[in-house]
Formats: sequence, structure tokens, C-alpha cells
Amino acid sequence: MWEIVGVILVIYIFWQFIDALGKTIPIMELMMLIAGLQWVIGPIISYGQETSHYKYYMYVDQSTYMSYVVPAFFCFCLPLFLMLKKQSKSYSINFLKYLPYAKQLLFIGVGADVLSAVTPSALSFFFFLIAQFKFIGALLLLFSPRKSDQYYFYGAVFYLFLNALARAMFHDLLLWGIFMFMYWSLKKRPAMGTKLLLISAGIVMAIAIQAVKSSFRANVWGGYSGNKLELFVNILDDRLSDGYFEEEESDEELNVRLNQGWIISAIMYYTPTFQAYAGGETVIEALFSSILPRFLNPSKKMAGGQENFEKYTGLPLSDGTSMGLSIIGESYANFGVVNGAVFMLIWGGFLAWYWKKLVKITFKYPLVLMFLPVLFLQVVKAETELVVVLNHLFKASIVVALFFFASIKYLKWELKEAL
Repeated sequence: MWEIVGVILVIYIFWQFIDALGKTIPIMELMMLIAGLQWVIGPIISYGQETSHYKYYMYVDQSTYMSYVVPAFFCFCLPLFLMLKKQSKSYSINFLKYLPYAKQLLFIGVGADVLSAVTPSALSFFFFLIAQFKFIGALLLLFSPRKSDQYYFYGAVFYLFLNALARAMFHDLLLWGIFMFMYWSLKKRPAMGTKLLLISAGIVMAIAIQAVKSSFRANVWGGYSGNKLELFVNILDDRLSDGYFEEEESDEELNVRLNQGWIISAIMYYTPTFQAYAGGETVIEALFSSILPRFLNPSKKMAGGQENFEKYTGLPLSDGTSMGLSIIGESYANFGVVNGAVFMLIWGGFLAWYWKKLVKITFKYPLVLMFLPVLFLQVVKAETELVVVLNHLFKASIVVALFFFASIKYLKWELKEAL
């Protein structure tokens, strides 16, 4: 019956996310929702399908999988639920004070984008983080009373769309699109019906992207030089005409991206039968990798997760392919069923503590609220492993803190709120 408990838990999180839209910035709810969809709902769909992919299938039976994942997922969510229950149920912040800095943030972000093409690889992550500031500037301008300023926000959404088509990479569009929807909701305070309608439209868009992505990417990366929007629409039209969404194999293909469970189940099948539990090894590596720069830690793990993936699933990856164990999968690979759930409780507790500290900081520096997407860009994902999440959270926190320090001291920005 664990799958029933899991479905109820995901529905509850979804309701909490919907309810929080327009009142707060529900990044913690989003993180739990994405995890629930990828760790619980995707696997349930996969177990219910008659056909299975030759590689992306569930490697252990449903009872074995759910009896670990659902309790571990609940342990992860529990401290976050308790923390959120004590938080303010509604934000009421006047961002008008910070509007003079919005276009400067846009300029800094665009400048970092341009410079990232010529900077050494050691600084690439730093410039990547600074480049995200252009979206922070656009978010700020959404709160401007001047309509001409608000066009920058909608222009940023359009930029994300065009960039996704140009690169045939839709990750930034989807993730930043969700973040922007949160801030738009905070500004507009939409009714429940409007929120559900827009979320439904977003889901349809995500399904459409998943349906055409592989063919679209093959064309673009193969040197296609025509109108990419027209190409996208034509491929989607072909899919619809061919009855793509009515085929069992198509449903399976669409679920592959949602279902992180096939990797988790592969870990459960392979570890510890063929590979001993890591016993905390990857956790310690993640801690040191996030704190120490590469020149002080020459053995620092490369991003992409290929080494751990192959080691704890037994499945080979081709060169250039990156797949993460996910934190819940990594928990099992290190500690097994019971202690893996305990680790998820600790991880959820850490994130609850960190979020609580951030909220406390926003009372003194309200503009920090605008930088939350930059801090949690990797944290909200359910497929990334601990080293990637910690590395991003630690370095992004340092970059944002240094930016606030430099802005106050050298740019003379008035960011501190009188208490």
C-alpha cells in the first residue's frame, strides 16, 4: 500500500504548492513536488505500463521499490513541512525601493553572459551564476508600476523561449519559467481557477516539448538553419497527425523523462548484491568538493555523475552522457533502506534550517527574496546527486553574499531594511 501513501503525499504537496502561489515564493514546495513526481508518480506510471523500455525500466518489483522510496521521501519532506508550518503564510514586501537597481542587474547579467564565452573554465561557474542576475533584474521590473518596465519581464520569458529553440535545450525555459510564474503570481495574486488553468497550460507545454525534443534536437544539432519555431511546430503537428499520443510506446517515452525511479531501482537491484554500500563515501566527497576549490582538492569529482552512476547501477554510459543518482538513490547506495531514510530526514532537516535562515535574512535584506531562484537552481531538481546540489548551494550563497557586500560598500546600494 506504500504507493497509495505516496500518491496521497504528492497530492498534498501539490495542493500546498498551488495554495502558496500568490502568497509566498514556494520554492520548497516546488522542490518536494518535483521529487514526488519523479520518485513516486513516474515509477507508478512505469509499473502500470504493459511495455517497457530496454534500458529505462524498473529493475526491482513495485513493493520493494515503494517500501524504500515512499518512507524515505516522507522523511525528506517531514522537516520541511514542520518548518513551513511556522513560516509566514503570505509575503507583503514593497519592491519599489529596489527598482533603481533592476536595470543594473540586467546589465550585469547580460555582461556576464557575454564574458563567459572568453573566460577561463575555472571561472565558468562564477560567470554562470552572475549571468542569472539578468533574470533577477527582469523579476524586479515586474513589480514596477510602469508598464514599460514590466515589458522587460515578459521580454526575459521570450528570451528564454528563443534561446531554448536556438540551442534545442529546454531546461532553462522550464525551470526559470516556473520561477517566473511564482513571482508573477506574487504580483498578480491570481484566483485558484487562474492558477490551475496556467499550470495546466504549462503541463501541456512540457509534454509537447518532451514529445518533439529528440527529433527537434537531432535537426538543430545536425546543422538545420531554417526557422526553428516553424520546425518545432511542424514536428509537433506530425506527432499529432500520426497519433503519437495514442500509442503505448509514446506514453512510455514521455514517462521516461519524468521517471527517475528507473535509476533508483537500478541502484537497489545492483547495490549491495554486486557493489557494496558506499557507507557515506559519496556524502563525504560531496562535502569536501563543495567547500574546497579544485586546486586544493585535485581528486574533486567532475560534474555529470558518470562515475557514481556506473559504479552503483552497473549500467554503462556513453562518453559525454551525464546522469545523476538523485539524492534518494544516493542515500540508498550509501546506507541501504533504513539508514537511507534516516539520511533523507537529515537532508530535509538541513534544507529546512537553511531556508529558515534565508527567510530571517530577508527581514533585513528583502532583495534576497529575488535571488532565491539563483540559490536553488540545482537544489530543486530531483535527479541531481549530492555533490552537484551542495556545490551549487554553497558557491551560489557565497557569490550572492559577496554581491550584496560589494553593492552596499562600493555601488552604494541601499539594500538594508530598517528594523
